[in-house]
Amino acid sequence: MKPLAHRCAKRLIQVLLVLLGTLAIGIAKAGGGTVVLVSMDGVRHDFLDAAPLPAMQRMQREGARAERLIPVYPSNTFPGHVSIATGTWPDVHGVIDNHFEDAERGVYRYEDDAEWIKAEPLWAAAERQGLPAAAYFWIGSETDWNGISARHRVSPFDPNRPEAKKVQQMLRWLRLPQAQRPRLIMSYWAGVDSVAHRTGPADPAVAEQLRLQDAALGQLLAGIDSLELWPTLTLLVLSDHGMTDTGQLIDAAAPLADAGVEARVLGSAVANVYLEDAQDLETAAAALATLKNVSVHRRDEIPAAWRLRHEGRTGDLVVTTVPPYVLTPPSNPLCALIPRRCLSPGGHGYPPDHPHMGGVLLALGRGVEAGARLPPAHQIDIAATVARLLNIDPPAHSEGTPIAGIGGSSHAGSD
Repeated sequence: MKPLAHRCAKRLIQVLLVLLGTLAIGIAKAGGGTVVLVSMDGVRHDFLDAAPLPAMQRMQREGARAERLIPVYPSNTFPGHVSIATGTWPDVHGVIDNHFEDAERGVYRYEDDAEWIKAEPLWAAAERQGLPAAAYFWIGSETDWNGISARHRVSPFDPNRPEAKKVQQMLRWLRLPQAQRPRLIMSYWAGVDSVAHRTGPADPAVAEQLRLQDAALGQLLAGIDSLELWPTLTLLVLSDHGMTDTGQLIDAAAPLADAGVEARVLGSAVANVYLEDAQDLETAAAALATLKNVSVHRRDEIPAAWRLRHEGRTGDLVVTTVPPYVLTPPSNPLCALIPRRCLSPGGHGYPPDHPHMGGVLLALGRGVEAGARLPPAHQIDIAATVARLLNIDPPAHSEGTPIAGIGGSSHAGSD
């Protein structure tokens, strides 16, 4: 009897394992696993090598690291985050910079309202296809996009919210019953952006801030460990842009005023010039052309590769520069008398191929090979990569392609 009972028990265990495996495969194919996407603002790709960062080192050791993440142009926070979420370029999604004008809606300045976004973001694409999504401060997630919102979201944006609190909420979401649990979580973290602007990218304060961000990431990793979710979860950690030395002003508004042209100049590394009178176009272009270290483009002559020509939002003229120059003085009224004294020693927004504009991309978990080193990837490809991991269609306007080495068929586990 004992041998028979042993064989029966063994057979029962085998059947149960097969059933559990089949169930796991069915769940994974139905929902494609879970994706947690964390953005750390302003983390340049080589910052990871400048300080001991245990959590990020673990992600590199057990997961994958791209050489760098290439931003859109201008390499700024708002166009970057919207491009990451939509998988398309500023000329399509409409957020052409942190600060611009819309011919009908007026001034955009660090807006969180999803109505400004003209392309479908990831959380809306997930919800549209039946997957619960969660957003913690991702740009544009605080209001509904075309009537669709993330099932779980935190608002309004609070720049002083510590990352530890964000981690606590993200883990609470991951502990929810399966029917309520988000399959996509997107969260914006402070990164090193504010510190690097204030001190410059090489200051020790930047490395210290990154260590604090890494500690919070370590808490998130530990929480996912305790929930034993790695077989079905992929964590992506990225940044919107890098950082470089700045601090020299080219006041693009000054020659316009000298030429008697009324215009609004919005932007720093890339400036949109909105003319009060369109007949001043040639006069304005000639005045700006006298400036050194700048390029001046009429709206219809903007290089197609920049993907910046948006009807109703791009300026009559677009002026660009290179580090260490910026095109407009600080907006703080206290800086009006001596603007150069108020210029930040660190900045971004410059051409995506500048070596200091590249961000970071790390991946760990389902669909990621341990120790993988990936070539440079592009922000535009993140949405398609997340969609592949979730087993859903990319956002409606996405133009990117999934990143090789993250979620591909050879490493995707149950896919």
